[in-house]
Amino acid sequence: MKDKKYIYMIYNSNIINSFISSICGTLGSVFFKKAFDISLLKSSFGVINKDLILQILLRIIYFLFFLFFNILMIKYYLLLMKQYSAFFSTVLNFSFNFFLSALFGIIFFNEKRNFFWLIGSILIMSGLILILKDTEYEEKKKK
Repeated sequence: MKDKKYIYMIYNSNIINSFISSICGTLGSVFFKKAFDISLLKSSFGVINKDLILQILLRIIYFLFFLFFNILMIKYYLLLMKQYSAFFSTVLNFSFNFFLSALFGIIFFNEKRNFFWLIGSILIMSGLILILKDTEYEEKKKK
């Protein structure tokens, strides 16, 4: 029963909009990187064959996915901004986007993260928490 209460709280807090926006933005970045990766095209430079045509078609599809996910990202970001201030929305979106980009980089591109990245992310999150706490205090003070 408590789980449903927390799920309901998260859904009604509109933070889910920030999470969806961040996922869409990160997926948009992944598809953009895939669409314009030239490493596969270098091997067949100057030779037109079926593989090259398939690669070009696949890249066009990746680019269309990039556009689609960016449109969704903007939609959910605007929904978030209807509920919260632009500052709060941006900070919340940035924090989700930062970690999702790292996660998707590891999953899709085999990127490595080291100890310094972890320290940097802890510092960024600490700063974001302080900023958000100050923002909440200022909003309560105005009311």
